[in-house]
Amino acid sequence: MITRCNPYVQLKEGENIKQTLNLKLNLYLILTIIPLSVLGYYFAVNVESLFFLYEWLLAALVLISILYSIKNIGSYRNELRWVAISILAFLIQFSVLGLFLGPITHYLMFYLYYVFALLSFTVFIIAIRKNKTLRIIPIIFTIITGIFTLYMLFLNTLWGTNLS
Repeated sequence: MITRCNPYVQLKEGENIKQTLNLKLNLYLILTIIPLSVLGYYFAVNVESLFFLYEWLLAALVLISILYSIKNIGSYRNELRWVAISILAFLIQFSVLGLFLGPITHYLMFYLYYVFALLSFTVFIIAIRKNKTLRIIPIIFTIITGIFTLYMLFLNTLWGTNLS
């Protein structure tokens, strides 16, 4: 009988697929942000009175993904735990970005975002080093976080500048 407590024990193929299924479901939840954002764009351009619906759906989706990734962190005892931690780090960093772009647009939010982006980069590097099977996930999150950080740096340089 193979136990999950020892991370150095080789898993059977069926157990490995079962373990990665929860991570893939969490990633599919994150990917639904893309079509939801298309809906949000439609609401912002054509039906502005329904834009609040997009905001609440996005908040609910991110919250569900965060709770699901916390569940995944608690259920894994091997190298896949770091992939789940990197998913959580990305979601928290994305939440801070969403708060800045949404209701809390203050100058100090730039620094808060930079702190969370730096912590996320650190978690992604640790996850890439400790994980052997799903390295592509932290790599993709690193690229996306880099793009978001460049965007925030661009906004930071434009803050208070008269462009007219």
